[in-house]
Amino acid sequence: MPQFAYKAKKEDGSLVTGTLQAESERSALDSLGRMGVFPMEIESRDEDKPGARAAEAPRQTHRKVKPADVALFTRQLADLMRAGVPLNRALHTLAAQTTNLTLSETISEIEKQVSGGTTLHEALGRFPKIFSGLYLSMVRAGETGGFLEDVLHRLALFIEKDQELRSRISSAMAYPILLIVIGTCAVTFLMVFFIPRFSEIFKRMGDSLPLPTQIVMAVSYFLRDYWMFAAGGLVALAFAWKHLLEGSRGRRMIDRLKIRLPLFGEIVKKNAVSRFTRTLGTLLKSGVSILNALEISKSAMANAVLMEDIDEASAGVKQGKGLAEILRGSRYFPAMVIDMIAVGEEGGNLDEVLINVADSFDVQVERAVRVFVALFEPALLLVMATLVGFIVIAMLLPVFTLSSMVK
Repeated sequence: MPQFAYKAKKEDGSLVTGTLQAESERSALDSLGRMGVFPMEIESRDEDKPGARAAEAPRQTHRKVKPADVALFTRQLADLMRAGVPLNRALHTLAAQTTNLTLSETISEIEKQVSGGTTLHEALGRFPKIFSGLYLSMVRAGETGGFLEDVLHRLALFIEKDQELRSRISSAMAYPILLIVIGTCAVTFLMVFFIPRFSEIFKRMGDSLPLPTQIVMAVSYFLRDYWMFAAGGLVALAFAWKHLLEGSRGRRMIDRLKIRLPLFGEIVKKNAVSRFTRTLGTLLKSGVSILNALEISKSAMANAVLMEDIDEASAGVKQGKGLAEILRGSRYFPAMVIDMIAVGEEGGNLDEVLINVADSFDVQVERAVRVFVALFEPALLLVMATLVGFIVIAMLLPVFTLSSMVK
């Protein structure tokens, strides 16, 4: 088991040094915490041994930094700082033990900047693809107010909650997506490889083929002989969809359609409200001003139509109006949410109320997704069965016709 040399501070302020054995640097820090001392420095004694670095290298790989990686980094940084570890030393420790090489290099760069006198939020701001505007605003507020450890802890909870909800939705939609993929592959195989084998049999019948059979054969020949046009059409459709999403008018039209869809529209609205209230509540609890918090929380909704209501709310707040008073004119915010916001504004605990609302809506979103999937799965199976049945019947009709002609 690796050995770690440490320098720590006791409760009376005296320094103590020593070594201990632990599976990792994180485990060593936990052991020091249980010993009742605050670690100042900790180094692995095995780093100087030949092959030590080589043994660790394969664990690190370049890959995209996921929100789960950011959440883990944030929680570990908060824990180290709460244990009394200086910020630059905590960053150095996390850069060494992070298995995602992209994030490890990012943390190392942040450590260099912080050691050079740059504030943490300014150093984080150089990596906008990893750390969002919400993240930077909360860190800035924590640094200004002197409660950075608490802010980092809230940030980790926020990211973990958001990822947990996304994971539940993805898990619920996994089976329907699998059905769509398998069904599409099965139909494509029938149309491209199986049906053309009947062409020689049916060629003698000419125009006397039943209409369903002619339709299926025409589609089959097109996919077999002109598949490049079909593939090009799909690519063109994907580019057109992307272009539509990039335009403000197209994005607004699609987002409005999402809201109006039965069942799915309720999921979209509830999920947007949940993300908005949790983001706003977390920002307000971390000391961010209401106007900045509204601007950041707006983007968390990921729906252009709902974001317009927040723009109106921001304009009203600038004029001195209450948030609940402005949102009462919204067509999409539930009355219950607005009433809860009003209660929070009156009681002076708006941040806590908003987080409670988000917790409630997370449960509603999960329930709505389960209902949607429960209805979507049999509908999808029915569509696939109808399509495959149509193809099979279209292929059998000429056989029946030939049988009747022979008789």
